[in-house]
Amino acid sequence: MKTILCYGDSNTWGYVPGKFDPATSYVERYPRNVRWTGRLQALLGENYYVIEEGLNGRTTNLNSPLPPDRNGKTYLLPCLYSHAPLDLVVIMLGGNDLKNFYYRSTEEIANGLKELTQLIQSTKYGSNMQSPPKILLIGYPELSSEIYGRVINDENLFEGAVAKSKEFDVYYSKLAEQSDCYYFNAAPHVKLSEIDGVHLDEEGHRVLADLLANKIREILD
Repeated sequence: MKTILCYGDSNTWGYVPGKFDPATSYVERYPRNVRWTGRLQALLGENYYVIEEGLNGRTTNLNSPLPPDRNGKTYLLPCLYSHAPLDLVVIMLGGNDLKNFYYRSTEEIANGLKELTQLIQSTKYGSNMQSPPKILLIGYPELSSEIYGRVINDENLFEGAVAKSKEFDVYYSKLAEQSDCYYFNAAPHVKLSEIDGVHLDEEGHRVLADLLANKIREILD
């Protein structure tokens, strides 16, 4: 059985666009059979084991002021070890790094992602527990708008983020090539919801799962 770890943010966790209540902090989550990770498991079948590691607000390597414990770098090594041995780590991160209080360029976000690839490649948590697992970097989908901040009463939260998100492919594809990682650019195929501009809707989850199933078979078969 091939083991795949999917390491991401709210778009891996399954955040439902438009279903957040700032007054109560209620967040609605798609069920597993709707989330792209659950769909991926169904498509790949019993010879694969797909592990979800999605977290709302997760960054590449930045500490979040609120909520805490969202730094993707600090949690990565224990996460890898707890699920080892791993054949493949799929990383889809970068969207939260676009928030205006981080003051990051797209190149700086890619550099944060680079630190994660280096950590993974420094381990022996691959299928034979003597070498690192393979890595598949996902070119993050482009934000469809910057309205999410207004939805959660922070009007400028993603100010300028749409333009930066259009640069993800340039830097992520270069990173994948330089770091000897596999790469799939989701942006041309997967659209984020117009409801809040930053989260996948059901169709987005379906499309992403379909495309990744084919890509993963190419890598692992």
